[in-house]
Amino acid sequence: SNRYLPPGRGFFLCACKAYQYSMEHSWRERLTAFLRQPSIGCTDLSEHALARYSAAFTHQSYLRGTEQQEGTPLSCGDYERLEFLGDRVLNLVVAEHLFCTGHESEGNMTSRMEVVKNQNLGAIVPSLGIGFPAMIRVGQHQQRTTRIIAGSFEAFIGAHYLENGLDSTRSMIMRLIGDEIASFSPHHNYKKILQEEIQGSLGILPVYVLHDKKGPDHRPEFVYQVFIGGNLCGEGRGANKAEATQNAAWDALRARGRLPHA
Repeated sequence: SNRYLPPGRGFFLCACKAYQYSMEHSWRERLTAFLRQPSIGCTDLSEHALARYSAAFTHQSYLRGTEQQEGTPLSCGDYERLEFLGDRVLNLVVAEHLFCTGHESEGNMTSRMEVVKNQNLGAIVPSLGIGFPAMIRVGQHQQRTTRIIAGSFEAFIGAHYLENGLDSTRSMIMRLIGDEIASFSPHHNYKKILQEEIQGSLGILPVYVLHDKKGPDHRPEFVYQVFIGGNLCGEGRGANKAEATQNAAWDALRARGRLPHA
């Protein structure tokens, strides 16, 4: 029978439950604030929706870690099933956009579809300025790799699609990465090159920060800086965020003597 617990044991279980409640409450607040950002626009969030979005940010290594904490219920699974769906939705939206907004050949469109490949998508997402990588829940010793960032982003798109439908998801995707799609070149993806180098050598992500915005609304100029481990390493200008961050990554690679040969 579990009717009697030694005093020390009872205190430990109460402390665990209090800690668990505090962590869940903190996570709920972070998730809600993230989803309500204007570029995402989720304001009407049910318990079911929060659980689904929570799964989209949960890597399997995080679940393995929480399973070892006695009394910690797993309120959601990992993001793998949602990733499967979100990958298809993202590919459809980008392919439709390329088809409908230009007259490029099938070969050119196929080349530009590389923007949604994991190694490219995983480098784009950290530069969006919405704090996406920090939302991904991983195990204590698991790094947020390019592959994990891309997978979680696709899962997030899958969750958004299930909650809001295709039209809303298409609009959100274009708000977030429309400029990236328009300016993407598989041959000059400096953000991908810089991120692979920094993660491989230091195990951290470059951080892109808006430094200045100049000019009229119809023709703005953005100035972005890229930081590595808190140190300013490059600066770039462009007509939009995608172009400016790409140029900042180029500047950082140039300063490090790591620009790829043409």
